[in-house]
Amino acid sequence: MPLSDLIYRRPLLTVDSGSGKIPWNEPEFSARMLKNHLSQEHDWASRRASIIGQHADWIARHLPPTSHILDLGCGPGLYLQALAQRGYRCSGVDFSPAAIDYACKRAQEEALVIDYCCEDVRSFSPQGRYDFIMMTFGELNVFRRSDAVQLIQKAASWLTPNGQLLIEVHAWDEVYRQGQQAPTWETLPTGLFSERPHLLLTESAWDEQQSIASTAWWVIDAHSEVAFFTSHMQAWENKEYLEMLNSSGFSDVFQLQDTEWPVGEGFTNRLFALCGRLS
Repeated sequence: MPLSDLIYRRPLLTVDSGSGKIPWNEPEFSARMLKNHLSQEHDWASRRASIIGQHADWIARHLPPTSHILDLGCGPGLYLQALAQRGYRCSGVDFSPAAIDYACKRAQEEALVIDYCCEDVRSFSPQGRYDFIMMTFGELNVFRRSDAVQLIQKAASWLTPNGQLLIEVHAWDEVYRQGQQAPTWETLPTGLFSERPHLLLTESAWDEQQSIASTAWWVIDAHSEVAFFTSHMQAWENKEYLEMLNSSGFSDVFQLQDTEWPVGEGFTNRLFALCGRLS
């Protein structure tokens, strides 16, 4: 990308544009992302082990020990490792090759039987049925509305009778806040978008009509080479989450309390979990 394209840039791309998408499935990028997933210094990629343990304990209190669990967007398998150690049958799917490779190696090292698949959750098609499906950390919000609805409908079709779905989602105000962030810039010796020293420019925008927050990153290295990345977050009202779950066949939907499902440092009132049972 020429530097002039940054200087004379147009307004941020919409969610319908494919340009600049974060390359979650590229080996080098996914390897850098894995480092953030495994970090115990923050909760923004994967939770720290103590919080994951509390979540696994909550699931264990509400799910029979013979249950089969599917984690959509499982990352490096940190939740499934904790759940498999508690005796559950576990499966996971994620788009990141580095994360899935790590998860498979950890399962083998710990003699845990966990089935992993490296694939986009939207195209995933399992062979069997599950008793419990989970999708955490606001993963659902990265998809456009139609994709999110379709994914929830698919999840319903993958569950056993009376199976349960747990989704952890972003509050509407949090997505709106992300879209209102002021532009920033920082110099980094290395980072998520590049291993080399670089200048990182970040800009956000809010699409009022579609309720979408967009974030763009320009990565400029010492040779003035520019890389461009974008991410989009779909905001949903609380009632819209409930309507989506109810229309997909889930009943008795309830929101977990913070004491039951802590969201991690810096995410209070920004993330919350909903759980429903297939009617």
